[in-house]
Amino acid sequence: MKNLKKNSLFLGMVIASLALAGCGKEGGSQSSTKDKRPTVTIYENGDADPTVKKVELGDSIEKPADPTAPAGKKFYGWMNVKNGGQIWNFEDETLKAVMEDVELKPLFVPADQEAQVLEAELCRDITERIGKDGTPGMDGVTYSGGQQGRGLIGRDYGDYGASGAYVRDDEGIARFATEADKANEDVTVFAAFVHYNYEKGNTLTWKINSDKAVENVTMFMTLSGEYGLPEPTQIFEGSGEDRVFEVFTDEDYKVTVNNEDVKYGAITIHNIVPKTFLQFQDFMISATVSLKAGENTIVMTVDNTETLNGTIASTAPVIDCIKLYSESTITWDEAKISNMDKEE
Repeated sequence: MKNLKKNSLFLGMVIASLALAGCGKEGGSQSSTKDKRPTVTIYENGDADPTVKKVELGDSIEKPADPTAPAGKKFYGWMNVKNGGQIWNFEDETLKAVMEDVELKPLFVPADQEAQVLEAELCRDITERIGKDGTPGMDGVTYSGGQQGRGLIGRDYGDYGASGAYVRDDEGIARFATEADKANEDVTVFAAFVHYNYEKGNTLTWKINSDKAVENVTMFMTLSGEYGLPEPTQIFEGSGEDRVFEVFTDEDYKVTVNNEDVKYGAITIHNIVPKTFLQFQDFMISATVSLKAGENTIVMTVDNTETLNGTIASTAPVIDCIKLYSESTITWDEAKISNMDKEE
């Protein structure tokens, strides 16, 4: 009998607690509604004391003061650890729009190292591999039905922030731009990148040489997007443009260094205007890459058939370059820049 009374009393307390929890100043139904605003967490003062706040969808983030770098390091940027190592862009109107939870931590790189850049448009696989129809280049799948070789190389005339500097000579053949070219207002200087890379099995391969064996190389990918799926919530209403987003992971867009998988998680690229591009963004995908003395191979592989917009055959990012921070000196056998424009 005593146990029965105790159980009845306990049950009554639980019911009363649940009832109180459901009540608020404006009623239980109001307070039980989940706050769907994104959460922004910024680690300005170290892991123990972050700034945390809710923001409205599409708001921007005020740039924090640059942190003091530890000895032997320099500040690279604020890394969004919620999105594949995305380096947050506080300047671009589209990129700084908050579309999901953001968690920013300061990223430091070695003070005595500069980025060694491997341009995607100069990978030999693009210009020399034999495609399905027997012509040089790899196959891409697009609305137009496919591109190969230099057809996969896009030109950036200043809108997208791609790296590299090229010009065309009097015969229309691409060459590297000189400092004089860059200073000459009558010369059109452009950057380049790889896109149309939308078929399972497509690869980009960098064969690079390191003058010594090194560990803990920091590796960035500089990426954008041009196709995607509708945003769950549009924040650019009235602009006359639909915005889409694209998600890929280290399982469906594989990156390997010397056959070792690089685990970068998932990357989301938001607010793409279809058939054009966003500003390129850096993503720090690993701080623990190891290179051998001599030849090393970095491969990016499309390994999915996630259809976009009903016609794109797989999900893949637009690729500008790879950036490596390494104690070693890296060299590689680039494709000839003239292959971007020359007639076969």
